[in-house]
Amino acid sequence: MVFEYQALNSKGDTVSDIIDAASEIAAKQKLRSQGLYVVRLTRHELKAETIEKKGFLAKVYADTANYISIKFSAKLVGIFSRQLATLLGAGMPLLTALSDIIEQIDNQTFKRVIVDVKEKLEEGSSFSNALLLHRNIFSDMYISMVRVGENLGSLDQVIERLAAMEEKRNILKGKVQAALWYPSFMILFALAVVAFLMIKIVPSLSRMFADMGRDLPIPTQIVMGISSFLSSFWYFLIIGGAAVLYYLKEYVKTPEGKEKFDAFKLRVPLFSGLYKKLIVLRFTQNLGILLNNRVEILKSFEIVKKIVNNVIIERKIEEAAKRIKEGSNVATALGKADFLPKIVLGMIAAGESSDRLDDMLLNIGNVYETELDLTISGLTSMIEPIIIVIMGITIGTIVVSVLLPIFEMNLLVQ
Repeated sequence: MVFEYQALNSKGDTVSDIIDAASEIAAKQKLRSQGLYVVRLTRHELKAETIEKKGFLAKVYADTANYISIKFSAKLVGIFSRQLATLLGAGMPLLTALSDIIEQIDNQTFKRVIVDVKEKLEEGSSFSNALLLHRNIFSDMYISMVRVGENLGSLDQVIERLAAMEEKRNILKGKVQAALWYPSFMILFALAVVAFLMIKIVPSLSRMFADMGRDLPIPTQIVMGISSFLSSFWYFLIIGGAAVLYYLKEYVKTPEGKEKFDAFKLRVPLFSGLYKKLIVLRFTQNLGILLNNRVEILKSFEIVKKIVNNVIIERKIEEAAKRIKEGSNVATALGKADFLPKIVLGMIAAGESSDRLDDMLLNIGNVYETELDLTISGLTSMIEPIIIVIMGITIGTIVVSVLLPIFEMNLLVQ
């Protein structure tokens, strides 16, 4: 059972947390053994959190907090899997292993999830069914592999592979995010510099030129006009930009918007190559892991199509699965689906003919993992000078436009 408690430590500070114990008496004894004086102890039931209607801002805050909490919890799956694999490999029973891990978890959301999983196991549920209740944190692939491990009696080995998989996934995700965040930061910084010049610096020079009563060069007039507009209506631009972003975010959630956005990701300049390689990596690596763990091939396709996270590619994987069901071999079915490079299809055909398709898929995944690293490094090194050049041209245009009237005045004085 799970209990929420409030207690005083040896320094007199109030601490609040949750604790797993067989009964209320056992929970109090456990807390006393930790040097805590119990002030309040209540039974905790894990329920889906509901957001009360307290206004737009309260809802946004609750949604944001819940999103961040789930994201942080999902990142802990790799660490949890590694700890669990180590304890199971040492011969420790699953329930005992979970109890030991719970004591070491700091993230309260993830801690509650694992406590709930342990409770479901104590009630007679299987480990995979207990994880199924928390699909927002544990992926379908993770749950399917755990189910296979339970059926084959090799749960410790499966968890070991899942730990390695989750660690690789987090590393890859970090690399991709780094490739996207760096140019995004550079662009935002450039926009901030330009906005500062146009809203704060140029207007003061405009008033000076206006007092001179002279005709200004056309480039200067254009820059002054843009500056005047930004100075007067900058808040409308911020509100309008926020409204557009909100609309796009909601539109992408619709089936039509999701499809158009996924199609755009496959065509966007510079990043489409990176994105396509990421799809190949996700498909081959995860399919290889599933087949290597004896998951039936059609079930594996069904799981992997959700992992690629692109509705267009999902449909192509579904088409390939239908052809396999009708009797086609894997390489031919994927070739007609037309989303994998020819070299990958050739390697899949070779792996299938030698009855080592799972190993070949894992090898392809490793190759594309290395290729993805090189692509990310190349993109980062290429985007940086492009952004710097664009930023230099923009700022240079503003500076030259401002200096032109000054040069003209100097010529007249001479």
